[in-house]
Amino acid sequence: MKKIILITLMIIPILCNAYIWESIGPSDITANNFYVCDTEIIWEIICTSNGILINNDDIWEEYNYSYLPVWDVHYVTLATGDLLVVMGNGSYSDGIYLFNFINFEFFIIEWFFNPRFIEYCETDGYFYVGGEQGLVKSETGTVWEAVEFFNGKYCFDMVYCGSNYVVSTNEGIYYSDNAGMNWFQSGFPPSIRDLEFNDIEILYGILPGPSFSSGLWSSTDYGAWWEVEFYSFTMSSVGIDCEDNIFVGWEIGVDGVAIWSPETQELTFMNEGLPNVYVNKLTTHPLIDTANIICCTDGGVFLLTDYSVNIDEPVINKIDLDLSNYPNPFNPTTTISFNLTAENAELIIYNIKGQKVKDLSLSLCHPERVEERWETKYSVIWDGKDENNKPVS
Repeated sequence: MKKIILITLMIIPILCNAYIWESIGPSDITANNFYVCDTEIIWEIICTSNGILINNDDIWEEYNYSYLPVWDVHYVTLATGDLLVVMGNGSYSDGIYLFNFINFEFFIIEWFFNPRFIEYCETDGYFYVGGEQGLVKSETGTVWEAVEFFNGKYCFDMVYCGSNYVVSTNEGIYYSDNAGMNWFQSGFPPSIRDLEFNDIEILYGILPGPSFSSGLWSSTDYGAWWEVEFYSFTMSSVGIDCEDNIFVGWEIGVDGVAIWSPETQELTFMNEGLPNVYVNKLTTHPLIDTANIICCTDGGVFLLTDYSVNIDEPVINKIDLDLSNYPNPFNPTTTISFNLTAENAELIIYNIKGQKVKDLSLSLCHPERVEERWETKYSVIWDGKDENNKPVS
């Protein structure tokens, strides 16, 4: 079977300032999420593969219920509990629990199979929990009702911006412009997950896995339609800091964490000093008064603050070159073309890590002068193979 290859044209950054990853909590844990309760006492909470860890006067104490994995938590004001906890691994104990900061105990309030997130929407004043059983909601946190539209759908994530609600499911993205009264399916069907709005209401999400559509996607119309930012396998999370920097993470491999710039189409990797690059979740610490990102990994939680990025500006950018390839995606060949105000040019293919794949310089077609633009038109046909004449994966 021939492979279909899609090219994303971008300029790879060269250098960034020094930065330091700081550890938060134990390192011998698999961290699924990080949450801060800003009450009279500030509680830092790590959701782990077998319970929760709570920072009590710089001492991290573990609490669990049958060692079930905890995926998400949210503060709630109740006489019987302070924290809504969703946990489960496909067992009969899965569900929505309450946790009390006085006696530090769990008790079940709603059985729910394989829950994955909890979201509180200020627009309608409801808590929402989603998972394999669909989507349920509660105004108080104690009595839950099903959102019937999502019955039979596996709900992975949910975000809101005003009255615009977006839910990710195994059947695709669904969006509502009236706080969940009516739902519509997005024009892009695959299951984009880990949804995040930035300050100017652009929605970002990850399409995980090894498909040809995997990567970072964005929507400017509250989830109705999506466009790709860049393609990459096995991505896991997107996180946006208070300065609208877009961080992305990978769940396997060596990619770890990077900052994505939509303006320059650049990825800047931030893995130096990060003890574990198997990323499960990217979020922020709301009480740190500077831009920051929290990275939850298979080997603990880590905080990054001083990460201002300096990138060498390219002499000629993508627009100046009019760089393109057609068709894209392609199988098995594509024609890459560009304009340049020079008689000689080199064309080299790199992957997203900046590793050289193929030097096409010797294959460039004889340049054709475009007189009215005072430019030279170059083109070359690429067969999708590397320097060893092997198909690119």
